[in-house]
Amino acid sequence: MGLSKPSNDPSMGAAMLLTTNHSLFERLAGGAPSYSGVLIRTDGTDPIAIKDGVGAALKATGISPTEVLTADERIIADVASMSGGEDELTMVLLVFALVAFVVTGLVVMNTFSVLIAQRTRELALLRTLGAVRAQIRRSVLLEALVIGLLASTLGVLLATGVMAALIGILAANVDGASFAVLSVSPMSVIVGIGAGTLMTLIAAWVPARHAMGVAPLAALRPADDATLKNKAGLVRIILGFVLLLLGGGLLAMGAFTNNLVIAFGGGLLSFPGVLLLASLFLPKSVSAVGALFRGTGVPARLASLNAVRNPGRTTATATALLIGVTLVSMMMVGAQTAKVSLNGTLAENYLVDLTVTDYDPQNPFTQADAGKARSIEGVQDVAVLNPVALSGGGQTVYATDAADLRSVLNDVSRIPGPGEVLAAQGNPGTTMKVYVQGNKQVTDLKMILSEATSVAPVMSTETAATLPAADPSAEAQAAMDGSFLWIKVAPGTSSAQVQAISKDLSKELNVQDYQVGGSVLERQMFSQVIDMMLMIVSGLLAVAVFIALIGVANTLSLSVLERTRENSLLRALGLTRGQLRGMLALEAVLIGGVAALLGVILGSLYGALGAQSALGEFSGVIVSLPWLQLASVIGISVLAALIASVAPARRAARLSPVEGLAAE
Repeated sequence: MGLSKPSNDPSMGAAMLLTTNHSLFERLAGGAPSYSGVLIRTDGTDPIAIKDGVGAALKATGISPTEVLTADERIIADVASMSGGEDELTMVLLVFALVAFVVTGLVVMNTFSVLIAQRTRELALLRTLGAVRAQIRRSVLLEALVIGLLASTLGVLLATGVMAALIGILAANVDGASFAVLSVSPMSVIVGIGAGTLMTLIAAWVPARHAMGVAPLAALRPADDATLKNKAGLVRIILGFVLLLLGGGLLAMGAFTNNLVIAFGGGLLSFPGVLLLASLFLPKSVSAVGALFRGTGVPARLASLNAVRNPGRTTATATALLIGVTLVSMMMVGAQTAKVSLNGTLAENYLVDLTVTDYDPQNPFTQADAGKARSIEGVQDVAVLNPVALSGGGQTVYATDAADLRSVLNDVSRIPGPGEVLAAQGNPGTTMKVYVQGNKQVTDLKMILSEATSVAPVMSTETAATLPAADPSAEAQAAMDGSFLWIKVAPGTSSAQVQAISKDLSKELNVQDYQVGGSVLERQMFSQVIDMMLMIVSGLLAVAVFIALIGVANTLSLSVLERTRENSLLRALGLTRGQLRGMLALEAVLIGGVAALLGVILGSLYGALGAQSALGEFSGVIVSLPWLQLASVIGISVLAALIASVAPARRAARLSPVEGLAAE
């Protein structure tokens, strides 16, 4: 007989795997083994090619019913059985991929809008020389097709390379991770390239249609923005208000009724409504913040005016960043609120941080064991709970020193005094009848009910001393459960230290890992899951934010090209290169900073309402804002916008006033 390596099968990962021969198995088990499955090694032939033959051969031997699966098919079947046939992780990843696509589409649309605006005179001249609208539109879409196809292909190659590197690192550094292999299906490649190309074409279609839908002479005038003064803007704004009111109402209803489905639907409706109305509040917000800097000098005043010179472009650029920051902030607030709310619920349901259970009533925990536990780093205090009596309902009643109890309880108002017993919520009446097994003498103790629902009745040793003498018979002792150690963990203990404390307790007290539990371990488990999800989600959304910041750089670069002569005239009138760079940097910071600030406000609102709808049914929701994280989101966005302005500003500053004034 021998031990096998742990299985990569998640359903068997915690089991001890033994390998033995038939004769030893029959001797140990008292009968012949039965088989739930058979593994077949081929001679190199494709398993799919021999699958039907193997099934027919098994059926011919009388083994029925049989199901023959290849290794890949078995993996898919196991995953489906564990997830109920639903691939939630893939759905979550697809949601964030969709977010990245939407943000990318906004950036592409904004870039093509500015590019076409830059070539307005050229396109108008082509129209004058005989080019029809369809020809010019096709030229723009062909340009978008080439760009989209090349960029999508590079994106698929880059994603494949990154995943290959990550899987290689995982396999090299994590034991038992050999199951992780790179699988790139032709369909995923085709869908990735096709979706990216199609998104680029759709994003380019709108600016191409707007630019080509006007007469050559009219094309020399800037297009109207979405306002109440034009039909397109009126329709967009009315639709935005309808979606915002309808979705906002559903979101509030879902939050107050603790219905996640309704709240999710409300979020899906209200957020597009906010984006449709962005042209009303984004430029005005940028202008309002820019007004704060106008008194600091001419460059600052020019920057605040230039940032909203083209409200449509400012809206498109800021909207892309607004989407990413809103979603990042929503996840941060939701995660923080979930952790604080769950911690509060755990604190109510667990009287102490850690509990060590001894299931052997013949060998209860002693003060020596408590001393071993106290010697572990991170353990603040320990109380020993030993069985002394039985309640009228058959529960074992425990006793411990009142001072020790005070040192370990999370809620010191629940400490039982003389003639009192601490009991779980849900016990009927105001008193508890307790008696010592054997003599049957009943004593009524006043109950102090805790919020916890699964705590054993506990009294002080002083109260236990007033009970009738215990019957020392083995029968009486066997009627009671084992003993406990209640442990207080030092404040500020990290998740890694909690894990170390749990392992050290198991080792020092000679107990199994499952005998150590409590609110700290549950809190640490929830926090790890939430932090891991937040890390994954933030990483995915960071891509969307990064794409949006590329849009800020593109907008600023193209804006510099548009204002070449204007900037050169300012230089000729005395504006220094440093002032020009500062003006462009402030312009980028205004757009990026205002979008980030509004995104944080909007995301915090969505996060709080989402947490209420998801957790309100299970626990009291305590809204908690991670101020430092939210401030870092704004700071990173401003810094990234500032960095995005470096290249356009250097290009503008290098151009001499004479060359700029001569440019067409």
